[in-house]
Amino acid sequence: MIARPRAAGLVVCALALTLAGCGETGGEEPTGLSDATTTAPEGPATTPAGEPSEPPPGPTEHAFPEAGVTIVTPPPGGPAEEAALAAYVEFAREWRWSLAEVRLSEQLAALAVGPVIESVQRSLDYQVDNGIRYGGQMVITPVVEESSDALVVLGGCVDGSEVVLIDDGEERAPDGLDENPVIPMRVVVANDGHGWRVNENTLDEDASC
Repeated sequence: MIARPRAAGLVVCALALTLAGCGETGGEEPTGLSDATTTAPEGPATTPAGEPSEPPPGPTEHAFPEAGVTIVTPPPGGPAEEAALAAYVEFAREWRWSLAEVRLSEQLAALAVGPVIESVQRSLDYQVDNGIRYGGQMVITPVVEESSDALVVLGGCVDGSEVVLIDDGEERAPDGLDENPVIPMRVVVANDGHGWRVNENTLDEDASC
């Protein structure tokens, strides 16, 4: 894969250098949440009496084609998970737009803590220094691993199989993408009393999901 900072830089640099796409409207109020679609399991559920009942909720797809990302969220297990997942969707959209446009979205300051934003900026600096940008689409599929009233930990996968690297107008697959096109993620979203924000956004580009 393309060389990148390790440790704290892994938080965002992995995606910047392996999984990214193109966008046009970052830095604006995120769109797409109200247009999200929910996929329910096929076939009606039945009650003990054999009467059809409401099917359980399925995953919800939040598509942001202009930013090059789709986030497929699981059904929330309560208000805290619902708020944390909504905050992550907004963050992922602006984060992805930033990496695609090679400039920091103004919205990120309200969606993530300082160290996460600094990692995004380091990734952007790397792209500028190397004259590269990314096209294509990625799909992020988070799952809730831990949750409490003020903290939610997300695992899941990031699929970058449709991502391309653009260097001097030429497109190719990013280095290492053939080995691990789908990689694990770890995201921590916390409420510090002023709203839900991303406190950690880590990808393991050396593993497969």
